[in-house]
Amino acid sequence: MDLNLEGKKVVVTGAGDGIGKELALKFAAEGALVSVCARSKDKLDRLENEITGSGHVFVPCDLTDKSDLNLFYEKTLKTFNGLDVLINNVGGICKLAGFHDLEDEDWIQSFDLNLMPSIRLTRLFFPNLKVSKSPSIINISSIAAIKPTEIFPHYSAMKAALSNLTCSLAQTFAPDKIRVNAVSPGPVWSGSWEKEAQDTAESSGKDPSVMKEEIRSQTAQTVLLKRMGEPKDVAGLVLFL
Repeated sequence: MDLNLEGKKVVVTGAGDGIGKELALKFAAEGALVSVCARSKDKLDRLENEITGSGHVFVPCDLTDKSDLNLFYEKTLKTFNGLDVLINNVGGICKLAGFHDLEDEDWIQSFDLNLMPSIRLTRLFFPNLKVSKSPSIINISSIAAIKPTEIFPHYSAMKAALSNLTCSLAQTFAPDKIRVNAVSPGPVWSGSWEKEAQDTAESSGKDPSVMKEEIRSQTAQTVLLKRMGEPKDVAGLVLFL
């Protein structure tokens, strides 16, 4: 498949596993240069061994830390000297709980992870995107932004904010010919779901493999196709955009 991505310079945040990792692999397979970050160096090392091509950038960092975020930005520009596509994928539920079990710190942590990295990186990379011949910003939001439930309201609220921000930026950046889109997946099996299965198994005394299948089966019932999504389902849409 030729999507005219050869030589494009692409940033993917939160690329240690799940959607972010799949995006990095798929963009590289299409000939793009990717700059990726994740908290885990081990996960980035594994990604580096799997990825197609050369000239990519791998930066272990925590994007909730402004100094780490700035380091990622600087290393990307030092290598790429420009940018065509910014994919704000980093995010997570942080704490699987309902409203009554969430403290101020939980809301702040979700804000710092699910919203601020996208704002800061968009601000930093804007001058580079502005001079690109094919600039694009893609924010990975969530179906929880428009269909929240009683669990993890902090995560849903931050994803709603990200979707709202996307609409605002699309208008703000239109004169500069920068497209801004959001992709809002439903339940997609990834490392965070694996962790939830492990944690739930430990607290309930159940076998982790049994708990994993229970969670997948129960969650699948909330989806029309009766199956959870896979990272590849999201990657195809993002590559198209």
